[in-house]
Amino acid sequence: MATERQRSRCRERLERLGDSTLDRDTLQLEAIGVLRRVIGFDRWCWPLADPETLMPLAGPAQHDYGPRVARALELEYSGRDLAAMDAVARRARPVGSLSAETRRDLARSPRWDEVLRPVGIGDEAVVACRDAQGCWGWIKAYRDSDEARFADEDLELLAQVGPMLGTALRRRIDAGHGDSAMAPGPPGVLVLDEQLRPVSWTAAVRGWVDAFPASAIFAAWGILPPVIYPVATLARSGNGASGAHALERAIDGRWVKIEAAALQGYDAGRTTVTLRRAAPAETFDLLCRAYALTRREHELVAALRAGLDTRAVTERLFISRHTVQDHLKAVFRKVGVGSRRELLAKFGDARD
Repeated sequence: MATERQRSRCRERLERLGDSTLDRDTLQLEAIGVLRRVIGFDRWCWPLADPETLMPLAGPAQHDYGPRVARALELEYSGRDLAAMDAVARRARPVGSLSAETRRDLARSPRWDEVLRPVGIGDEAVVACRDAQGCWGWIKAYRDSDEARFADEDLELLAQVGPMLGTALRRRIDAGHGDSAMAPGPPGVLVLDEQLRPVSWTAAVRGWVDAFPASAIFAAWGILPPVIYPVATLARSGNGASGAHALERAIDGRWVKIEAAALQGYDAGRTTVTLRRAAPAETFDLLCRAYALTRREHELVAALRAGLDTRAVTERLFISRHTVQDHLKAVFRKVGVGSRRELLAKFGDARD
């Protein structure tokens, strides 16, 4: 078990990583290395999150159930499992473990019994990387069936570092991605059967699927991009009228909107999934969150996106020209731009 000094040094190292200029992928791998040395685990995964819907997105991983990721996510988002990512992210203390939540009866977790147990996993710890702006991902750590369960001290350390890692992910949400100049292209639509297997699709689906991170790996496993499964599961449950969607960043810089809906009538039991380019209006709130804009800054950027000049902004927001400029300087600093043109390139035009 790690000493308090070791845990303290772990927190300090993770804080330095978060403040560094490392890209997101490198940051995640470095942070996992720091945590592994203190907490002790070999297998893990770190999916990112859509902070609005709490759907898991692509992220690095090192475990042995890759081809069963689709089934694991289906079970986790079914509403019948324990220590599910979306549930953990909503808690006041967003951390948990399967051993604690099943009271050491791991078979109470469907995903453990069906997916994790066959590959020798004996416990799972999960922490939501959540800061004041929302949840930006989850770290899942696994221990083998012949190893000790995650202790309260392990979970406490994860709870302490979760916010700083959430902030680190948030600050990198837009890093390394330019605004793609590619034509939007038609949406792709596919139909999934009761087991969430694709049974029909439009020609455009292949192009969208190939644009997802790690698409070649998932194709080799015979599964779709993993985000599709929890979104489809939520839609199929009947509870996803407003939440059965997610925003994922494609490898070419596009924001992709994933939407699912349950079919009725002759095809009842099947689920449609639509993949399309997200409109600027659909990414606007996400980017405002990511850049930690205040309510007033949010309103200012919305006004600029609508094509208002400074005088019109002062009239809409009932503030002076001087205050507009002060807010604009703060927004430029947070977003990392130096002009209104660059700012609108980041957020898009509301008139598009």
